[in-house]
Amino acid sequence: MLVPTAPTDRLDQLVGRQLWRLSAAAGLPQATTERLSAVLTVLTRESLGRPAAEHYPGLSGINANGLPFQWSASFGSEKPPATVRFLCESGTPGTTARERLPLSLDRLGQACRLVGLPGVPQWYTDHVLARVLPHPEDWPAHWRSALWTGVGASGRAIGLKPYVNLRRDSPLQRWRRVGWVLKDLGRDRALETLCHLSSRVSRHSWPVGLAVDITPTGEPGRIKTYFRSGPVTAAWLQRWYAALGADAHLPALRELLDAFPHPDRAEYPDQAFVLTLEAHATDGVFTLKTDLAVNRWTAGDAAVVHGATRLLARLGLGPAGLGTVLAALGATPPAQDRRDILRFVGLGYEPDGSHHVNVYLEPPVTTTVAGPHRRRGSQSPRPTATVATPADVAAAVRRAVRRLAEAQQDGHWSDYALPVGTADTWVTAYVLTQLRDLPAGLRDRSVHAASGAALAWLRSARTPGGGWGYSSTCDNDADSTGLAVQALRSHGLPVPPDALALLRRCRHDDGGFATYPPGSAPGAAWTAPAVDVTPTAVDALGEGRHRAAAWLLEQRGENGLWRSYWWLSPLYPTASALRLLAGLGHTRPRGRTLRPTREALRGYVGNGAFETALLLRCRIALHLMDSADALLGLLLDQQNRDGSWPASAHLRLTTPTVHEPWNAVDAGTVYLDRQQILTTATVVDAMAALLRIRSLP
Repeated sequence: MLVPTAPTDRLDQLVGRQLWRLSAAAGLPQATTERLSAVLTVLTRESLGRPAAEHYPGLSGINANGLPFQWSASFGSEKPPATVRFLCESGTPGTTARERLPLSLDRLGQACRLVGLPGVPQWYTDHVLARVLPHPEDWPAHWRSALWTGVGASGRAIGLKPYVNLRRDSPLQRWRRVGWVLKDLGRDRALETLCHLSSRVSRHSWPVGLAVDITPTGEPGRIKTYFRSGPVTAAWLQRWYAALGADAHLPALRELLDAFPHPDRAEYPDQAFVLTLEAHATDGVFTLKTDLAVNRWTAGDAAVVHGATRLLARLGLGPAGLGTVLAALGATPPAQDRRDILRFVGLGYEPDGSHHVNVYLEPPVTTTVAGPHRRRGSQSPRPTATVATPADVAAAVRRAVRRLAEAQQDGHWSDYALPVGTADTWVTAYVLTQLRDLPAGLRDRSVHAASGAALAWLRSARTPGGGWGYSSTCDNDADSTGLAVQALRSHGLPVPPDALALLRRCRHDDGGFATYPPGSAPGAAWTAPAVDVTPTAVDALGEGRHRAAAWLLEQRGENGLWRSYWWLSPLYPTASALRLLAGLGHTRPRGRTLRPTREALRGYVGNGAFETALLLRCRIALHLMDSADALLGLLLDQQNRDGSWPASAHLRLTTPTVHEPWNAVDAGTVYLDRQQILTTATVVDAMAALLRIRSLP
């Protein structure tokens, strides 16, 4: 397929070239691409017929800068994506929404004729526009547009999906307009479901748009209603899925939220979610799609790309496809600290139960300059991961441990900011365990001094119950106590018998250990065995290893990894479990027991330095050394100048009544180690483990 390549500053031509490259990547026939290009020209003749700029006033603004066009890449079972999709607005910039409507309908009619239809279907005019659009004398002054058009091409077919504005009058009136459309189009069972849903999910659910697929035969297809959230918690999403009986899709939705953490706040920003209720052509069949406005809380495009790649990998949808789309758009490398292109990431499911991920992108705008074309303000391409030499690794560890020593205050470390306060006891014990196996050549005076001070402080911070808790003011727990016991024992210090007694009280008959002993408040799941805690407690107690190992193997997830109760990442419990299993000989290279775990780790996409370090730790435990240098290089690239690593250890304060947070959307607030202590200590431990294996300096 020939792709136009002439340089230009005209917006329509820039987008047109992107369409041809995307079509080539999707493998569309040239005839389909030519028709798709003609549809694009018809729909955007006026709206995109202007030079590229920083801002585009005069239309509704599909993107924040006013650009009236957006690409949508959809990833399902086909790899790479075999569709080309976009959303656009028709009309002359600067005219009112009411003035643009006749022209928008005319352009929609021309697009219909280009795809083989006689024009805009009569049912759309009579049963959608007539029900939703206001009378001319009641036209809302705040409307910047009334109609948008979505276009999708696959194989030899091109589909059209006009969107109409619902943002007027009360939420109840909007719900009723959707109901009338369903009734007029003969979707009686869908109308019944809508009425049922409205009583359960309407709170903070604002209907903002309605779209109807025009099928290749000109009949109505899916009817999609778009609901925008207010400032809500994840419970808002869980309520929707429960009301529609879609609980089976909650684990996938959990993966979406975990790919783009929103730490330290239970409530998401206003308009963080756009939920699509899709009424299928088979009457009564509904599905849901959840779009996240990820650019409202992520640092830059690179973080969104990384999260989307992780999500695709976790759902088995082929993460390489996103790279194909970005390359076709000329959107690589993504910006680290700016939100130039990525707008939304969405997750939907089909009636057959399959999932798809949508990524919504603003067209990268290039300027005509001497030499290669680059995005406005783009950074130079980021090099591939640094090749880690022994000296590089040793120097990075030395900088990190010096930084940890400097971060100590009054003899201890602290991090996180939970409702009960800052974690000091648990964090101090954790750091000490991560430093315990540091090679002697990397221990300078500052490390010895910091470790000595921390041990003395830790011994003085025991609770009246004889153990240790999250902080010096919290009740004993098996995780903090287990870490403290390990820290004391590794330095030859006596272990209080009361601490070991606490660990035994947390042990269950099946071999697993709970975070808190029976009878503790708030009870429920916090007193049930947890894979996050069990390896730490067993190692500290020094007994019951075989029984605990058998229990851990029973708890392993279907994908080969252990699912975490207290962390977003499955790699924390997986790394802990592998340490215990390694001591029992279960991690031999040819062993069959952990074969599923090996396969899962080979394809795992880490998110930040914390997960990258844990991934390295897991691969070391399983003798998977083929990518160790690549992971080391990534860690070296991410290290801050002061020796720390960017905070990425996401801790979940799981709601006590939730026993399986990986199957719950409203599982609890996520918190980040803002002081970078947990992340940095975890990276140090992983690097030290590799140093010991390779006998590096």
